[in-house]
Amino acid sequence: MIDYHLHGNFCGHGSGRLEEYVLAAIDRGLSEIGFSAHLPKVVDPDPYHAMLEDDLPRYVKTVRSLQDEYGTRIKIKLGIEADYFEGFEEKTRALLSAHPFDYVIGSIHFLGDWHFTSRAGLAQYGREDPNEAFPRYFELLRKMISTGLFDIVGHPDAIRRSYFVPTIPLEGEYRATAELIEQKGMSAEVNTAGLRRDAGSIYPAHEFLSVLVAEGVPLTIGSDAHRPDDVGRDFDSALSELKRFGVERVAVYERRKRSLVPLEPSG
Repeated sequence: MIDYHLHGNFCGHGSGRLEEYVLAAIDRGLSEIGFSAHLPKVVDPDPYHAMLEDDLPRYVKTVRSLQDEYGTRIKIKLGIEADYFEGFEEKTRALLSAHPFDYVIGSIHFLGDWHFTSRAGLAQYGREDPNEAFPRYFELLRKMISTGLFDIVGHPDAIRRSYFVPTIPLEGEYRATAELIEQKGMSAEVNTAGLRRDAGSIYPAHEFLSVLVAEGVPLTIGSDAHRPDDVGRDFDSALSELKRFGVERVAVYERRKRSLVPLEPSG
């Protein structure tokens, strides 16, 4: 199994040295991991939610050092998770092109001024209309996909909460998004953090995942661990869900080139 969504102490809301994540992954029998610390925000730099730009070279050096030290025991990839901010594509491109990332996760954490994945943003769920928020979210998600800046769509329906559910159908949003991901040669992430963030299930929702699989979108797997104890967390649920849809291979990356490997190694 792989875990392509690991953070660590390169942002204020993560904890644990990256080496601790490597050791946890080895202990849990993972065959490949990828670090995906938060790329510096291209608007309103904020060391709590993402590393600062001066930290980026140190992050790359740290992952490279771990690859050298532990490469005979586990595959370690240099990834990054980048927020998409409309209108700041060129600055994002410049940051991403400055380092030899193996993959880039593109994610939406903000809808306007609403940081819906943060603790501070939870109260706003009570003031938002899901029938209005979900279409806005998916419109922005497709703008992100269309840029060609990213390799993987992170937690594709991260705005979802068990208590924040639209009454309008989302099939059209799912279909249009999945078709665009496939068209752009990207992958989508199965992210188990939904189980511990009151989303009611892993990300994406069962119905969304069904559409992604039907459209032939390759999938990656991530725990979205912000502490070592969460490495590979709830992967039994992810594995069960993927098997229900007949998924046998998952996407892995090297120098931003995708390949597919068995979901479960033989033997």
